[in-house]
Amino acid sequence: MEEINIEDLLIRYYDGEATADEVQEIEAWIEVSDENRQRAAEVYTLLLAVDTKNTIDAMDMEKELSTVKMKMKTAGHPVAWWKWMQRAAAVMFIPMAITILLLLNQSGPASSVYVQMLEVETQPGVVTSFRLPDSTLVYLNSASTLRYPSIFTGDTREVSLSGEAYFDVTKDPDHRFIVSTSQNSKVEVLGTRFNLEVFDDMEDVVTTLVEGKVEFKYHKAGSEQKMTMKPGQKTVYNKKSGEIQVKTTSGESELSWKDMKVIFDRTFLKDALHMLEKRYNVEFIVKTAKYDKYTFTGTFTDQYVDEILENFKISSRIRWRNVEKEDRNQGKRLIEIY
Repeated sequence: MEEINIEDLLIRYYDGEATADEVQEIEAWIEVSDENRQRAAEVYTLLLAVDTKNTIDAMDMEKELSTVKMKMKTAGHPVAWWKWMQRAAAVMFIPMAITILLLLNQSGPASSVYVQMLEVETQPGVVTSFRLPDSTLVYLNSASTLRYPSIFTGDTREVSLSGEAYFDVTKDPDHRFIVSTSQNSKVEVLGTRFNLEVFDDMEDVVTTLVEGKVEFKYHKAGSEQKMTMKPGQKTVYNKKSGEIQVKTTSGESELSWKDMKVIFDRTFLKDALHMLEKRYNVEFIVKTAKYDKYTFTGTFTDQYVDEILENFKISSRIRWRNVEKEDRNQGKRLIEIY
């Protein structure tokens, strides 16, 4: 293939705009030689850097921050201050919201192929989306990290996740897509759409399948177990006990975060507060069990966490208050449910 044609095809391939014939053509070209593999990896890394720079350049940071500071000065009370901080979060975090780390080059002793390990990390309160080298679309939730190679080699496409992500996996029958975690579990697919939540400070690993088929592998009593999920199912795996629950869901509530929404669908208070913690970078302290059986239904888009909690208060008489923290430098706002 001609020089210019290759560059154009690689860009279209990584942007997810290539036709089926073009995908087949470029993947065959990549397999021809180690030099081609290396060149494809370099183009992919360059595209990531350009996308991040364009996002930052498109923003007038000084103007945005100046507006936020002025509003905060005139607000005058804690609730209003937090409202402006929440509104400003998307602006303030953009330059450091998507941290792309190029880790050590790795290559086998018998190969001259250099595969760069990439790591995308989001700051609290920020959601981002991007494509993997195989055109798989990923939405990465707040305070999450995804690690993956600049180009997939071998028989599998493997990535590792800490946090929460939604995957729209590009179909490839010859190369299974694997998401590994540090929680004694992993998900294997060929082509599907699913959501995986696996935060380090959580006991549960939650997988929600939207479309396709997923094989969820986990450990129980020292041995590896596996189960095949169907669309509309959600598995909740407890990494301490090894027990797993399978529930039926529309997925609307579990996936609402990727559209910067909060959707409750007969959601228990514990789960509702967990969703709010992720969305607004706050921390809840629950001082009573009297609300445990309460469920909530509703959709929230541009509302602040205070407004959502006020809805809880009106509908269910749930009481809440802000807690003053000893260390004011700590990032998360503390809210008590009593």
